[in-house]
Amino acid sequence: MSNNNNTQQQLALYISSAQDCDYLAQQKSSNVFIAPDADVTPEVYEQLIYLGFRRSGQHVYRPHCKTCHHCISTRIDVNSFKPSRSQKRILAKNKTLTFSPLPADFTEQHYQLYLRYQAHKHPGGSMQEFGRSEYRSFLCESLGNSVIFETRLDNKLLAVSVTDVFSRSISAVYTFFDPEFASLSLGTYSVLQQIHYAKTQGKQHVYLGYYVKDSQKMNYKSNFRPLEMLIENRWLSFTKENPLPEMSSPLGSKEHF
Repeated sequence: MSNNNNTQQQLALYISSAQDCDYLAQQKSSNVFIAPDADVTPEVYEQLIYLGFRRSGQHVYRPHCKTCHHCISTRIDVNSFKPSRSQKRILAKNKTLTFSPLPADFTEQHYQLYLRYQAHKHPGGSMQEFGRSEYRSFLCESLGNSVIFETRLDNKLLAVSVTDVFSRSISAVYTFFDPEFASLSLGTYSVLQQIHYAKTQGKQHVYLGYYVKDSQKMNYKSNFRPLEMLIENRWLSFTKENPLPEMSSPLGSKEHF
C-alpha cells in the first residue's frame, strides 16, 4: 500500500462473499476488507482513504465487485470549492444555526435522533433496527480520530455529523437529522460546514465517500464542484461543465492497492 507521500506498509486483505447491493437494485456486491487485527492508525487510515477505502465503525473496506465499478470515491479540495447559488441560499437561510464539534461519544439524544431519521429516510432498512450497541459500533467506535458536529437551533438538536479528522484532510462519515426540519437542507448544510471547518483548520480535502450515478441517495455529492473522483487509481477533478463518469475503471480492468 502506498500514497502520494510514498509511505508504505503491508496490510492483509480479505474479500467478502457477494450480497445484495446497498446502492443498486438487483445487483450483488462484495468488498475487500483490511484484516481486523491490523494496526490501522489514523495516519494509516488517511493513506487508505486516499486509495479509495472507507470505514464502517472500525472495519475498513473498499468495493471490490467483479462486474461493476460504479462506486467512485469522491473528495473536495477545499481551496478550489466554490458554493453554488443554491448552496449560498442554504447557508443564508441557516445563518442562525450553530455547528459545533464534540467528542465522538454516545448520547441518548443522538441515538433517538438517529432512530427518527432512519424511520423517515430508510424505512424498513437494516440500520433502522440498530440497538444502542449496534449504533455505538457504527458511529461511536472509530480509529481514534473522530469528532461529532452538532447542528442546533437555539438549544434544539437538528443534526449530527460524524467526522474523521486527519493531518491533511477530514472525512465525512455519516450525517443524520431531524425529519421535521428537512426543509432546511441539513445534509447539504452539514457538508458545507465541514468544508468550512476543514479550510479553517488548514486541511486540503474533505472526503465524501462513494458516488454512484444511479443511486438517488448518492446524487447529492454531484452538487459539490469541483468534485475530485478516483478514476483508475488517479484523482481527477470535475467542474460543473464536466459530466461525471459512471465507473471508477473500465470493466475487466485490474485494481491495484
